[in-house]
Amino acid sequence: MKAKIKLAFRIVIDRNSSIPWDQYVFEDTYFEYKIQHQVFDDQENPVKNYWELLAKNPHAEKIPFLLSSAAANYVSQLHGVIRSLPDVLGNTFFPFENFKLDLVSSHTEDPSKHKIGLTFYTPELFLIDIIDGRYLLSRGTTEGNSFETFMLAFHPQVAITYYSPL
Repeated sequence: MKAKIKLAFRIVIDRNSSIPWDQYVFEDTYFEYKIQHQVFDDQENPVKNYWELLAKNPHAEKIPFLLSSAAANYVSQLHGVIRSLPDVLGNTFFPFENFKLDLVSSHTEDPSKHKIGLTFYTPELFLIDIIDGRYLLSRGTTEGNSFETFMLAFHPQVAITYYSPL
């Protein structure tokens, strides 16, 4: 099964997120959303909801990218490691090299409707095998006969986003 892969891990952050880091990301992206909404909204016939705004002004599709700047400082605090996704031994070192923010929903007057997704992408990993619902992976090269490995259980928020068979 040997292949080069990249994985993606997605979290959704909303008003009910209980982790302090998530709460900070929520607050700052919601604040930025309200600013950006004003930029793209029609002053004569304003709307309050992101999806209504997007229907009226296709340029509002830039808002998720613009919100990324509000999350970027918090993402940099992670130092390229997701600690909430342990391997099968409980080690928390899920590596990532970049992220993408998507705006699930938002409303200028109702923070409970603000919801974002953050997807974190790993560097290229070496998939050695899949054993009992677990990925057997290596961060090392594919050269030679031995690898330092780790196992990551299948997770509903993790997907393979790049696959190149060897």
